[in-house]
Amino acid sequence: MLRTLIPFPLVVTSVLAQTVEVDLTAALGVHQIEPGLGIYAWMYNGTMPGPVIRVTEGQTLRVRFHNDLTESTTTHFHGQPVRVGMDGVPGISRPATAPGQEFDYVFEDLLPGTYWYHPHGGEGQLDRGLAGVLIVDPANPSDDPAYDVEQVIVLDDWFDPFSTSVFIGHLLNGATSGGQTPIVVQSGQRLRLRILNAAAWTNYVIALDGHPMTVTHADGNRVQPVVVQALPIGMGERYDVIVDCTNPGVWSLAASSINSRGSTVVRGIVQYAGQVQAPPADNFVPTNLSSGQLLDYSQLAAYFPVAPITPTPDRVFSAVLGMSMGPNGPLRTINAEAWPVVTPFQVALGDEVEMTISNSMSSPFDYHPMHIHGHFFRLMNTAGGVTHPPLKDTVMVAGSGQPNGSVQVQISMDNPGRWLFHCHHMDHMARGMMGLVDYAGDSDGDGIPDVDDMEASLDVPVVTIDSQATSFAPGATGSVQVQWTPGETFACALGFSELPASVALPPLGTFRLGTPSAHLGTVVMSAAGTAAIPYSIPNVPTLSGLRVGLQGIGTTSLAGGFRFSTYQPMWVR
Repeated sequence: MLRTLIPFPLVVTSVLAQTVEVDLTAALGVHQIEPGLGIYAWMYNGTMPGPVIRVTEGQTLRVRFHNDLTESTTTHFHGQPVRVGMDGVPGISRPATAPGQEFDYVFEDLLPGTYWYHPHGGEGQLDRGLAGVLIVDPANPSDDPAYDVEQVIVLDDWFDPFSTSVFIGHLLNGATSGGQTPIVVQSGQRLRLRILNAAAWTNYVIALDGHPMTVTHADGNRVQPVVVQALPIGMGERYDVIVDCTNPGVWSLAASSINSRGSTVVRGIVQYAGQVQAPPADNFVPTNLSSGQLLDYSQLAAYFPVAPITPTPDRVFSAVLGMSMGPNGPLRTINAEAWPVVTPFQVALGDEVEMTISNSMSSPFDYHPMHIHGHFFRLMNTAGGVTHPPLKDTVMVAGSGQPNGSVQVQISMDNPGRWLFHCHHMDHMARGMMGLVDYAGDSDGDGIPDVDDMEASLDVPVVTIDSQATSFAPGATGSVQVQWTPGETFACALGFSELPASVALPPLGTFRLGTPSAHLGTVVMSAAGTAAIPYSIPNVPTLSGLRVGLQGIGTTSLAGGFRFSTYQPMWVR
């Protein structure tokens, strides 16, 4: 099969022992959304959307994230059920990454499919352009449907990054309708579209004029093929579709708002080789966009076996989505509570949980794309029945009384920690529509409850640094924070080099620090399992740009007698 990916660069800087290493930098830049029109944006590696990161199932992915923004941020790899320490949620996974600092995201056991990455930092960061696609190819190519050409499609709404009240418009692959590069296909080819809604405010419908689409994947997970004329896609959702290119011409790949299907807000172009006619007008509305059959969740069924729907779940929850008035305006709520004053959904490792997510608001404009971190929903009442329910990480809940105004799901609680459950509409989330799923117990036996443990599935000390840039300037003082078993001793070293790859030494953990150059300090962990190791940076301007690595050893009653901590780089800026 010929597989091409346009127009995004593929980021793979090196492969060591099946580890793919990627450098990812968030920074301000200027991006061309159409010829002659540039906008300021926050971007990953200078592109909007950010570069496609592509790995193969079974490989380890290491992303060296550099924050060159003016405020703290993190990166969340949306949809992949990673361990909680790599989830990119400030205050839960780690502190946010300060301007000028770096964090290494390391992912093992990535699941095949189309996923994406975006910030989970300050309000408005996603609005400003920070989004990119992660593709994990299956280790066995036959696990994917056959196709000849593929194209990533990223839909987005765009606001001026320096004024959240100024709406510029809608973008497809970082460009307006006037800035599109045609997707060129040959007659008879099978075109795979990997479609992502990276918008902060808009749920879309997308359709390709003159062609039906066969849905093959939902949120990265393969489903039994479903032929549709148009595809509704909520914020955070992804769908892979196959298009049989059997209708030569130049066609509009058009998107509308889900609430206004009669108006095209942005469109791409699919052009058959040799066809020279003018592309469709920017505002052309294909018939299948305005009135074609939409995909419904009830049509989906998992392609591969999954955990079945159980008639006897261990816990049953209700999540009622609503709105109330707060002192500073409307609040968006889950079970009448608004973040951060929320009652977590309490679970235990091994539980099968059933949840009904329902919308108490009847407005047809009040869609809520609800996303769970670290897990998949198994959708109930679908074509998959109880044996092949489709897996999704984001479900769009419509207004009360409408189809999908209430959605039933089951969740296998197999990933200990504290996890977010929230609406992916950024304004709704900012106004409070965010909750928690908390695991009881101490899964890794390190004396830190799962709900507080920044590495709930790894029995190792966790080393973190501050989220404020002022802590790292020449002349600054600060502290390295440590989380480890109460009462145990921890010693931290710093070094000016690191090993080219982590060295695994089970059960002691992994070692990354090059030859240790200095002993930073030794502490005894508090009853809460925390400690601070102070540091002072000499007031020498030439130290700016110096990078050091931090890693230590903690004593333990666990097998082996001690554990290596996580590795944390630190820059003097």
